[in-house]
Amino acid sequence: MISRRDFLIATGTMAALPIVPAWAATNKPIGIQLYTIRELMNQDPIDTLKHLSAIGFTQLESYQGDKGIYFGLKPTEFARIAHDLGMTLLASHFNLGKTAEDSITQAAEIGVKYMIVPYNKLTDLESTKRAVDEYTRLGELCRQHGLQFGYHNHGYDFETFSGVVPYDLFLKQIDPGLMVMEMELYWFARMNVDPVMYIEKYPGRFPLWHVKDMDRQDSTANTEVGKGSINYKRLFEHAKQAGLQYSIVEQDGHFHPSVWPSLTTSYEATKTLAR
Repeated sequence: MISRRDFLIATGTMAALPIVPAWAATNKPIGIQLYTIRELMNQDPIDTLKHLSAIGFTQLESYQGDKGIYFGLKPTEFARIAHDLGMTLLASHFNLGKTAEDSITQAAEIGVKYMIVPYNKLTDLESTKRAVDEYTRLGELCRQHGLQFGYHNHGYDFETFSGVVPYDLFLKQIDPGLMVMEMELYWFARMNVDPVMYIEKYPGRFPLWHVKDMDRQDSTANTEVGKGSINYKRLFEHAKQAGLQYSIVEQDGHFHPSVWPSLTTSYEATKTLAR
């Protein structure tokens, strides 16, 4: 296994980092959404996980892509490899539809904590009401398997359908014990919605945050945490009120200068924010 020191020297980021090791104790563990490095995970998941471990990430959040949540590996094999590298498969995004129940069952068998719906394009009030029913059902199913169901927002969650904002409806009508919210903070900023407003209104309901920064020149793009336009210092001042437990780095491409130095920068910035 590549050492963190050798990895950082090889990628040219050693000089920019503090002497304290990245895996030194922080108040909150730092995770990464594996969609961030989806091409690398599809090509060689084991080597890619080694690189993530060397940076210092301890929590993994997967997603259900072409190769499935476990990238062609058996669920137990994926979990073992992550464990051997000092990481935990904390959560996964999963698809709605016919595979949902199997995804939940498999995740429960290997100790995944959160199963999260990442996408469900809402087009009107009726589709939003159907989503409330479906998320309630999935929340109950996850609870039966010892998991916590969650929801990950996008921009359409803040549109208005017949006077109703979907994100508001979910928070009002779905039992908080059945569904927690994974705050995707980039999309809050993209839609000009203040997360603090929701945190103050619904304290304790946002245990997971996607920490993704917005490019200062192009709001449709993202960048390394701390280099963009989102005031993360202000948001993390409300972390306790939000019930934040896990900060999960996500970048949808846009790596500067390249993937591993870029993710090291985002990791270090998020670790500092989460202290």
